[in-house]
Amino acid sequence: MEKSVTYFRVSSTEQKQKGYSPDAQKRLLWSFAQTNRFDVDMDFEDTETAGRAGRTNFMRMLEYVRENKIKHILVEKTDRLLRNFKDYTLIEDLMKECDVTIHLVKEGVSMSKDSTSNQKFMFGIKTLMAKNFLDNLSEETKKGQIEKIECGEYPSKALLGYLNVVDPLTKKNVIVVDEKNKPLVQALFKLYVTGNHSLLSLITTVEGMGLTSNIPNGRKLNKTSTAKLLQNPFYIGYFRWNKETHKGEHERLIDPDLWQKVQDVLSGKRLNNDKKHNLIPFAFKGILTCGECQRGITAELKKGRYAYYRCTKYQTNCSQPAVKEETLMERVGVLLDWQMSDDGLAYVVAGLKQSLQEKRQWHDTAYEGMVEEKLRLKKRLDRMYEDHLDEKVSESLYLSKSKEYETRIEKLETDIAKHDRADINYYDFGHKILELAKNAKKLFEMGTSSEKQEFLRYLLSNSTLRDGIPNFTLKQPFLQIAKRSPLRERSAWGG
Repeated sequence: MEKSVTYFRVSSTEQKQKGYSPDAQKRLLWSFAQTNRFDVDMDFEDTETAGRAGRTNFMRMLEYVRENKIKHILVEKTDRLLRNFKDYTLIEDLMKECDVTIHLVKEGVSMSKDSTSNQKFMFGIKTLMAKNFLDNLSEETKKGQIEKIECGEYPSKALLGYLNVVDPLTKKNVIVVDEKNKPLVQALFKLYVTGNHSLLSLITTVEGMGLTSNIPNGRKLNKTSTAKLLQNPFYIGYFRWNKETHKGEHERLIDPDLWQKVQDVLSGKRLNNDKKHNLIPFAFKGILTCGECQRGITAELKKGRYAYYRCTKYQTNCSQPAVKEETLMERVGVLLDWQMSDDGLAYVVAGLKQSLQEKRQWHDTAYEGMVEEKLRLKKRLDRMYEDHLDEKVSESLYLSKSKEYETRIEKLETDIAKHDRADINYYDFGHKILELAKNAKKLFEMGTSSEKQEFLRYLLSNSTLRDGIPNFTLKQPFLQIAKRSPLRERSAWGG
């Protein structure tokens, strides 16, 4: 009896269909082996899912056949063995180099290096058909994902704090809150927002609180997974897919305002971590790029006290020399030495007042409209609930309309919170414009090195250093203020 191996492959959906299960294929192949006096040396099986189409055992089977000089591979039919032309090439090489015969049992065909050109042609055609089927299957899978996304359904495995379940009414896969791990997720956000925890101390704290005992296998908390969890908008009712953010139908676990505050804490800690690697503050570090090779400009101390700036010259043959910090200080001092006339200052104040008036006319009106709409929708929701209790509206209408109102209220709450933050930024920016218009050079000279660096980041953009000469570029509106500062005519300050 000649040695052989069997190979069978099914997808998770095909296993539900009669005749496609691994056991059904195995019975067919073993019956063929007994009838044709083949000794089955090893069975190889691959099971694929919609999200993962690995063929680990296919490659192991090819290697096993080569190493053990197996001459026969038994498989149900072509599309069980081949999925693309790469598979076809591997099988063809195996037939030529190792004199292996492929027995396609249901098709009643055996393929070997001696097969006729017509048999090989048909084998190739069936490979094309198999690939076309898989391409269509992939397209349908993507269509299904798009449809789910458009309905606000997350088309993947639920995050920590949630579970994938089947809705008993609709029989659809849905995501629901995992009540066992809900307290863990909420504790992570509430603790981290205090700013008193590193990621490691946060993990240690929730472990000490006994909140990690129900974490599913493979989801153990570490620095990376915890950072990703804290940054994921899934917990406020949204989800990211293909670099886009979508509104989800799942219940949110975290208040949007708390989530945003956690993002602010994370940003602040990243900034502090950056500073740890830059222990010596240099005023112009990170401000300039090289005018020759566009690499970054770094800084270093010489003789323990003289600051020099030079191109990093990373993977280049840049010829730019190092420059003393005093040279940069002199040039930026000239840049900031705008002599603001009293009239000019009055025009800046007038411009800020006009901007405030426009803000009140447009943005604040929109804000008030959002607040009024939110209150109106909440009243509607209350009335709808009362009507539902009094059986004046049907269950389906109540569920539909209440969901519509709740979704809109959530959107309004998010927009209102953004508006509140924008208000703070608006007033802060206006105050800084006025202060810098009056005292830019003085404020710069009074600052420490790190304060000077922050000051320059605020004022400058796209500044370069070439041949020892810095080319500083002011951001708007400071560029216009510097140009017009000595002018007194109102026409010069227009726009």
